[in-house]
Amino acid sequence: MLFNAPATPLLIRSLMVLALATVSTVNSNLVHATTPTSTVPGTITLYGKTGDISDPENDSNSHCVIEVLPGGTGRTVDYMLSNPDSKCFQLRVESISMEHMPPATQVLLTDDYFCDTTLGDDYQPKLDPSTNKNFWIKLKTGADGSILAKRSISGLSTKGFLYNQAEEKVTKGIQLVDMALSGSPQEMTHTLSCVRVITSSNKDTKFGEILTLGKQEWTSKWREGDEDAAPRKECAKGVMSGRYHLGSEQGDTMHKCAEFNTAVAIERTPWSTMFRECGIPLSGAYVSDKGRYQDCNEADVTDWESFEYRYFTCPVDQVMVGRGHAYQKYDDTDDTGADVGDENGRTDYRCAKLYEGVVSESNRISVLPGKWTDPITEDGTDHHGDEHDGYFNCPANEVLVGRAHRGDERNLTRYQCAKLRLPAH
Repeated sequence: MLFNAPATPLLIRSLMVLALATVSTVNSNLVHATTPTSTVPGTITLYGKTGDISDPENDSNSHCVIEVLPGGTGRTVDYMLSNPDSKCFQLRVESISMEHMPPATQVLLTDDYFCDTTLGDDYQPKLDPSTNKNFWIKLKTGADGSILAKRSISGLSTKGFLYNQAEEKVTKGIQLVDMALSGSPQEMTHTLSCVRVITSSNKDTKFGEILTLGKQEWTSKWREGDEDAAPRKECAKGVMSGRYHLGSEQGDTMHKCAEFNTAVAIERTPWSTMFRECGIPLSGAYVSDKGRYQDCNEADVTDWESFEYRYFTCPVDQVMVGRGHAYQKYDDTDDTGADVGDENGRTDYRCAKLYEGVVSESNRISVLPGKWTDPITEDGTDHHGDEHDGYFNCPANEVLVGRAHRGDERNLTRYQCAKLRLPAH
């Protein structure tokens, strides 16, 4: 997981740690199957440091919590720690614990951004770029209520049932099924980037049908980054299923908005964290008086190839309905510098929960993300990829849930789309 903290003054560092320690990433009621095996949500807690991990005086011990879907839901959910809106973003993970885990649940831990298990041989500890692919660990729970007492990631090294005790808890019902490591155990510390949780199905598990899309229309064009334009653009109806952008950082932009062939209630959630989408400079210096690494708008750019993508994904079981970019007319800037509305400007997204019919957890629609697309240039030229006409469309009956970018308008953008599954009744 790349660590490049959003602009945050050092004076409020303790507040950041407190916030990390008290949030969770998923609502445990998000299910599309029936008869969960437990009413108590399972949790996975990740522990580690923020800031400069090479500093021997770094005492920023913190943690974040992932709530696990109930047993019987038959779901696969990836938690991407490099997402700047993730509650685990900024955390360089050292240890893990689990409580109240549902039965027959599989947990994959890996330093690959996308929970892939193909290993590589690159290791850069400073900012943990996506080229770090040095380990994966597969765990499985036994009976309902399985527990993993706090344990270092590097200590998960022997196949079989795990036994340890920590913080007045004793591990029970957790098996290390398999693992692989291409380097030393040291390379497993501070590099965890993705957690995949696969909950089991049972005889009562039911799955709804895949939702089909109805009318899809492009919005009117606006010039992205134009000082006279409102920075935030949302679908007035429906959700985003495509995006158009062609030209410079102030080129024409449109959103493609999709409605549905059945009654769907859309519950919009608050706008995401703002971040600089120009990427993360892998050679960026640590700014000690601000408690963070250099951001892309502060870096001396000679080659965008040395920058890592900023990957944004909507929270679990939410879809994208809007995007904002370039807040140069607003005073609420950050400590990385002015927002001048170009590729270095701030970006945020709005996501939404979907329900069949009316807003009720029993009517919640499940979101099933696919793989990230291959990169395309933002401006449509062949500078870093094939020339294109600016249009991106999700596959049939899929909607947008993620977008990634690095560099200026001549550099690369990736998208993530998802299918939608109706609740089972």
